[in-house]
Amino acid sequence: MLLFTEQKKHLVAFCQRYYPSEESKRWAKISPNSSKVSQAGQNSGANGNDHSSFGPIGLAAELGIEAADDREHKFIQLPDPLSLNRDSANFSFLLVHFWQLNASKCGCMKVTKKDYAVNILQRSKNALILILTPLILIQLALSPQKEYRCAYCVLVTAIYWMTEVVPLAVTATLPVMLFPLTRVLDSNATAKEYMNDTIFLFIGGLIIAAAVEKCELHERIALSVLRLVGGEPKWIMLGFMVVTALLSSFISNTATTAMMVPICQSVISQLITSFESHPQNSASGRLGCKRMATGLVMSICFAANIGGTGTATGTPSNLVLLGQLSTMYPDSDGSLNYVSWIVFAYPLMLVCLFFAWLLLCVFFLRNAPEKDDHITEMLHSRYEKLPRMSYAEKSVTLCFVVLLFLWMFREPGIVRGFGSYFPKGCYTDSTSAMIVAFLLFTLPTEKPDFRTYKKKDELKEASKRTLMDWPTMQKNFPWSVVLLLGGGFALAAGVKESGLSNLIGNQLVAIEELPLWMLQIIVIFVTMVITNICSNTVTASIFIPIVATLAEKGGHHPFTLMIPTTLASSFAFILPVGTPPNSIVFSTGMLKVSDMMTAGSVLSIICMLLTTFYMNTFAHLTLNISEFPQWANSTTTSS
Repeated sequence: MLLFTEQKKHLVAFCQRYYPSEESKRWAKISPNSSKVSQAGQNSGANGNDHSSFGPIGLAAELGIEAADDREHKFIQLPDPLSLNRDSANFSFLLVHFWQLNASKCGCMKVTKKDYAVNILQRSKNALILILTPLILIQLALSPQKEYRCAYCVLVTAIYWMTEVVPLAVTATLPVMLFPLTRVLDSNATAKEYMNDTIFLFIGGLIIAAAVEKCELHERIALSVLRLVGGEPKWIMLGFMVVTALLSSFISNTATTAMMVPICQSVISQLITSFESHPQNSASGRLGCKRMATGLVMSICFAANIGGTGTATGTPSNLVLLGQLSTMYPDSDGSLNYVSWIVFAYPLMLVCLFFAWLLLCVFFLRNAPEKDDHITEMLHSRYEKLPRMSYAEKSVTLCFVVLLFLWMFREPGIVRGFGSYFPKGCYTDSTSAMIVAFLLFTLPTEKPDFRTYKKKDELKEASKRTLMDWPTMQKNFPWSVVLLLGGGFALAAGVKESGLSNLIGNQLVAIEELPLWMLQIIVIFVTMVITNICSNTVTASIFIPIVATLAEKGGHHPFTLMIPTTLASSFAFILPVGTPPNSIVFSTGMLKVSDMMTAGSVLSIICMLLTTFYMNTFAHLTLNISEFPQWANSTTTSS
């Protein structure tokens, strides 16, 4: 029997489940002559009474795990399960089957028929979902009405997305297969959605973010701000949240969190060391110190999720809205762009960030240590250790400023932008992003000085070192997110073309008469629940077309429901699996799931109420959403 190395974590979890501490020690005991045990399955079959051929060392050897072999005490210690890789459900079945064949001979353990059946079901779960989902819904695919055939494609894709029976990016390619087969859209029309204007805006933005990370400009920005906040825990937390939100508005939330967490851990370590240096500190004070550490690391993932809502490129779900807006309402060009998004969303983002800070202070900093000047000294020291700002950092900063200038003055709204000199739809925000992205691949990382190049080879080598290079692009670029965005856009195109959006709107007639603020609370709440167990990009891709139709049927501006749904897809504060930033912070081991669930649930409600209030008050000052737009009316009529 062969067990694979990627199944290591399940082995340790399985052993921990079935072995209490004392029994585990007895079972792990080996004889002195049992060092040559590399093929547990084969040896146990040949010699059923030889415990040494079947213990943890044999399983570890077969799985490729480096198990500690203590010859003095004759014990084998498997590594921490958190340090091992995650794997498929097949492992539990294989391991149980292995134990059933051998446990009775060596007397180590017994597995019941119930356990065996449960593990068979676990092994078969993905296969059952893959096969039964399209079969159960097949009646929709055979319908003569295009709306129902499109519903079949959407439901199959959504179920596969939510259950993750195959990778999300692979599921995102299903419309290319399903739409032509069900005659909803032809292959060309479907495939075009995977490389549309919004996708290139995303690609350009990510290239610029990767260049910022490559020259480590983001670390300089973070330390330069944090060293100014002082040594009091509440101001340290505010500093971390402001820096994280600022960076995550322009670069990846995940990259921002991964960069900020080590800095936060250094600060926490300094605070704890300073606290423990005073022996008079009480046990309650030590508990307060632990709670402070939990609050500080949690503030980073909360700030990253909130900060991503501040700009159109801050998180993929914002781009889902822009892409589906152009797909569902082709005449809406310019109604929502990079500048108008910042003007609308940044104030709301800052308000949500402020309330998140207050909440975390109340939950985690009530018994925190006093101000510690050593923190400021440590941050100053780390900042001083940074080298002088390099030519590459200055060049990337200049490119970023140029990009912001191009985005802001294409259609500023106050005055005539340079975009008006091009035909309508010819020059978009993606054009600006790709111009600057192209420059990053051509500009050098070092200041050109041809007098220093003595040899031709030196000049040639220097010309290869640019602000961004293709190997870095290949290594860091999230192509899976591109496919995920494209899949969402393809579904939106199919929903519009088939008329499924109107069908859904007609079915929602029972709630479309509700007041707008109540509709907003409903869609925000439902979106927040789903986004905690499903990718925010997937959540936005599924719900935005539905709420757009709901707004149309109720006579409301589509933005009044589309934008709250988009923002709510980033409010995944409750579970560690909600977003990559949550997972990164949880992996530090400084917080429990209950900590995140408690604080995250309250913050979710706060953000829901703030967003609803903002959409019905200040949003009218930045976006023209008071009246039903002509571009949406023409689309509805034509449908």
